[in-house]
Amino acid sequence: MDEIKIGIGVSSIGRFLPLLGKAAGFFEKENISVEVVNQQDEEKVVSDIVTQTTPVGTPNAPSLIFSLLEGSDLVIVGGILNRPAFYLAANATIRGIADLKGKRVGINQPRRMAGMVMLALLRKWSLDKNDLTLVDLGINDRSLEALRAGEIDAALLPPEKAFLAETEGFHIAADSLALDCHWVPLATTRCFLGTNKELVKKIASIYVESIRFFKNEPRATLKQIGHWLPALEKEPQALEKCYDLFAAGFEPTLTPSLNSINSILKEVALQDPRAKEIVVASMVEKLI
Repeated sequence: MDEIKIGIGVSSIGRFLPLLGKAAGFFEKENISVEVVNQQDEEKVVSDIVTQTTPVGTPNAPSLIFSLLEGSDLVIVGGILNRPAFYLAANATIRGIADLKGKRVGINQPRRMAGMVMLALLRKWSLDKNDLTLVDLGINDRSLEALRAGEIDAALLPPEKAFLAETEGFHIAADSLALDCHWVPLATTRCFLGTNKELVKKIASIYVESIRFFKNEPRATLKQIGHWLPALEKEPQALEKCYDLFAAGFEPTLTPSLNSINSILKEVALQDPRAKEIVVASMVEKLI
């Protein structure tokens, strides 16, 4: 039996496919013993893939690119979420984009996915840092907590937190769904892929099967999500909204969108010009 550790990085439905696949018996069917590791840190999942602590994993796209710029041999073997799904949750003073002027908006580090998406949205909305106050909430994002405490007026949140905030009376003022930026790839290193290609190919196929299960078995899937995210389980409406979003967003063939990868490369290049030299096709290895 093959053994593998898969790193998921954060507690997000977009990363839960291997947990779902394990619960459904898909790894066992392929004679694979899997341990799913939640590092609770989107940077650590990258370093763990590089060191082969968890040789396969799901980093955020910017973290993967910054690692490549530092000389790693990471490679994308699947596109799980080819677009970012973040929502601008706001207090009652903000009903639309124009109301952001002069307000306090929470942001995590610009090198991280939500921070980078927030900066891209500000440009899209023709706003800059002089139009509002960006409140840096650090590495461990506490945007929802800061919003609840009244420390900020709005924050760009992942759907799980955004839809919970909505149940608490906060308003969803905007979202990132129109941005064509790669969000969650399935990744490994070229070194590990070179010696374990069939295993990685099986894992990619299990992700595809897990996406199919996610879409076709909503009751079983919702039960599993509720188990992993108890706060959502207590809010069935928010849980179902999350389910619908990810069911629509998961790429059923696991094919990475080269256009979306190119878009996130351009965003990274605004912070590190070396990203302009990366050829998109060199980042991807198609296995299935």
